[in-house]
Amino acid sequence: MIRTKGETLKRWIPAWLKHWLRRPEAPILYRSQNQNIYHCTVQKCASQWVRAILSDPRIYRSCGLSPYRYQDHLPGQHDPRKLTERRFEQALPEATIVTTIYIDYEGFASIPKPASYKAFFVMRDPRDVLISWYYSSKISHPLQGELGRIRQNLNRLSEQDGILYCIDYLDEFGLFAAQRSWVGAASEDANVLLVRYEDLIAEEAMATFEQLLRHCDIRVPGAGLAAILRAYRFEELSGRQRGEEDRSAHYRKGVAGDWRNHFTPAIAARFEKVAGDLLSLWNYE
Repeated sequence: MIRTKGETLKRWIPAWLKHWLRRPEAPILYRSQNQNIYHCTVQKCASQWVRAILSDPRIYRSCGLSPYRYQDHLPGQHDPRKLTERRFEQALPEATIVTTIYIDYEGFASIPKPASYKAFFVMRDPRDVLISWYYSSKISHPLQGELGRIRQNLNRLSEQDGILYCIDYLDEFGLFAAQRSWVGAASEDANVLLVRYEDLIAEEAMATFEQLLRHCDIRVPGAGLAAILRAYRFEELSGRQRGEEDRSAHYRKGVAGDWRNHFTPAIAARFEKVAGDLLSLWNYE
């Protein structure tokens, strides 16, 4: 079937923007007691998906906080610093949901914050992060920064050697160290909630999202949350069933535990050497 230019463009409009385009303006139903909400994570932890949900106008009307796309306000929309080097001297705009900040806990703690705020960190099994980052870097992610060089390297390597390359790169980038830094964050700051990616996509995902919204003081009325989550299901966004893989797509597979299909003894040994006890700290063993 031949698609018109308009139909092709419509397919690529983000789901949250489609809602803005087709839904009339409505009054704010509830104003959160928080002046800021901070969505923190590391790369390949469904950050764009969570950002899209938080940017839905129904979320805005349930808290009165506008989505602030942090990365859009960086030169070239890309922060070249290692995750363990990102520090803040100035506060981020108030009355916003700041999404997404790729950062370690010390970097988050450095942000000057208002009196009332909440934050959450999305954790994902670092082995799945690794595999997702491998395919994204090799195939699907738009080229920016040094990704062109990384893609060239990955395309000349076998899958095993490419994943080994990614382990070393992510270690140097500070991704595993950043995940490690958040382990005790909720104990240090009661305003922080730790959330697992695996719980966000599980059968019981509704309960996890309800806990997250309560933490952030976002009050979605009635069955509104179920409707929002239906709009952002993997099947709706990708046009495929969860688990049906498209390696060229941003939403590649939408499952947890895919690392088992790619880890070899050599990859497992290198990962254990680099990540150390990270899996046990986050109860992924």
